[in-house]
Amino acid sequence: MEGAAFLGKLVSSPLTDFQCLNTFSSGVESMDKFIRGDFRLSVENHYCQAYVVKLEEEIVAIFALSFDSLDLDSDDKEELQSGFSSTASPDVDYDYQETFYAKPRYPAMDIAYLAIQEKWRGKHIGDFLIKQIADLARRQTLAGCQFLTVEALANKEYSAVGFYERCGFAPNEVKKPYKDTLRMYLTLYSKDNAFDDD
Repeated sequence: MEGAAFLGKLVSSPLTDFQCLNTFSSGVESMDKFIRGDFRLSVENHYCQAYVVKLEEEIVAIFALSFDSLDLDSDDKEELQSGFSSTASPDVDYDYQETFYAKPRYPAMDIAYLAIQEKWRGKHIGDFLIKQIADLARRQTLAGCQFLTVEALANKEYSAVGFYERCGFAPNEVKKPYKDTLRMYLTLYSKDNAFDDD
């Protein structure tokens, strides 16, 4: 399809048939092994809720979400307040700012997994899904939610860190050599509305 016109035709729905993932390939071996193995167990044991993204009947992506909490240290909070963070400053009422920045942790929705079918990579589906997930997090009414979080894959085989940075996420930690992911976060309600006016 031409350009990104097909993005509006993508349909996300809860994943109920895990057999449909037997032919799913993201092109990242470790991720594909997980998707065809322990992914189902993660969903069945209530770690996350999985979704399949289709264009007509073809699977183009999968993702999974769970509730989370975000701990921000004093440096993260100072960067957010000053606007120097790579994620947008939170849109917090003036009267609530002191209370907000005194909190030890913040409610978040975690992108537990996100994978694009290899043949569909490079077509901005990931960007589109991040915006859809952010919108879903803002619209849900079950619990408070101020940030998106993700453990971005960052190993020798593949790194998703650059993708999440382009989507406005900021690192929530220094990359650790013994860990193959990097924890990142994104403000859902920003002062400049750079991300949440879609």
